[in-house]
This record gives sequence, C-alpha cells and structure tokens, in this order.
Amino acid sequence: MNKIIFGRKTIRFSVIRSARRKKTIALSIEPDGKVLVRAPVNTSCSRLTHVVKSKAEWIITKLGSLNDVSQQLKKEFVSGESFYYLGRHMRLKILKDRDVKKTVVRMCRGRLEVIMNPAGKNGKVHEEIRDVITEWYKMQAARRIPERVEIYAGKMGLKVPGVFIRDQKKIWGSCSTKGVLRFNWRIIMAPMSLVDYVVVHELCHLKYRNHSKSFWRYVGMIMPDYEKRREKLRKKGELYQF
Repeated sequence: MNKIIFGRKTIRFSVIRSARRKKTIALSIEPDGKVLVRAPVNTSCSRLTHVVKSKAEWIITKLGSLNDVSQQLKKEFVSGESFYYLGRHMRLKILKDRDVKKTVVRMCRGRLEVIMNPAGKNGKVHEEIRDVITEWYKMQAARRIPERVEIYAGKMGLKVPGVFIRDQKKIWGSCSTKGVLRFNWRIIMAPMSLVDYVVVHELCHLKYRNHSKSFWRYVGMIMPDYEKRREKLRKKGELYQF
C-alpha cells in the first residue's frame, strides 16, 4: 500500500501494473473507498506519486462523497426504508399483530413486510427486524442461486458443483480448491443479470483458478457482455449492502 500526504489528509492507494497498458495511467476509486492506480509495468514510483498528488483534491472530495452515501445507506429497519430484491425496489412495512408468535417476513404488493408481535424483544426491536430480514434474504439466496448455478453449469458442460451461501462482506463469490462455490447472500439484492455474472465468474474458476487472459476469454465465451455487468456491479454494489 502506497500513500501521500495532502495537507492534513493521508491518501493511501494501491498500484496495479499491467503489460497491456502501454502509456496511460488511470486512477479510480472503488465503491468501498479503495484508491486504485493502473499503470504500465515500467512506470516509476515517483511518476505514480506525482499523478496521485495532482489528483489529491479530487480524491478527497470523492472519498467524502462516498462516506456521505455510506451514511445514507445505513439501515434503521423502520417502515418506509428502501430494500432491493433481484434489483426490484421495495419499501419496508412493519406490521404489528398480537396473535403472531414468531416474526415473519414476506413480499406483498411490491413491499417487504415484517409481521411481528408488538411486544417484540425488550429494547431490541430493530435488531430483531434486521435479523429476520437477513434470514429472509439468505433463504431467497439459498433457493435462487443454486438454480442459476445448475442452469449455467449445464450450458458450460460442467458437473454441478456444491453451493454454499455465506456472509462474505467483501466479496460476491469464491471458488475453493475443491471446486465448491460460495456466494455472498447479499448478491440476491442485485438484478438477476448481475447474479448470473457472479455465478458464471465462479463457475469459470472451476477451469481457471486465476484471473488470467484465458480465464477472462472463457468468461467472455459464456457471457459476451460480462464487462458491462461487472462494471455495473462495481458501481452499484454499494446499494446491495446492509
């Protein structure tokens, strides 16, 4: 990890060197706040530092905006908040019913409804709502994602691998050395086109365990527009979190 000092701010950045990049240096900020600098293989450290310093004011402004968005996206789990399921926008509605013994979640007329006993857990109502909504998403992911894996494995002529749904906050999916696929349950909030991209990405790792040119060529054979989907997930991924 590299860094520069700009006024009272410290900007940390990672460098990705590529033989395919001949001249230009590209600077980008990921949705999670990581500053990336992509550069030709032989670019000097002093040149990279100069580029970051020249963009320091823009970087700090952009990072500040991301922090503001992150604060706005924090959920309080109250009626009226926005949630996504397969890219569809839903409003949360909390319903109270004294006859309900166990809190339940359902989709109804474009809403995400939580039905609970008004007594709830003493002082921990929001935590209870968060937990039941999380479990609901995990159940949907466990139902829909294996279906997509089976469909694409069939198209690719692969044996259907084992599939697990996990709480992987920093990645959307992974493929183990034993060929087991794991998916972040949060991806079920994204449109099916993006779910399918993650599924195909991980299935391709059954053949190529790295991100080589051969890997991406294979992904492109199965999903010709994967670059557009990958970029959309990179830009919109912050929405599919809580």
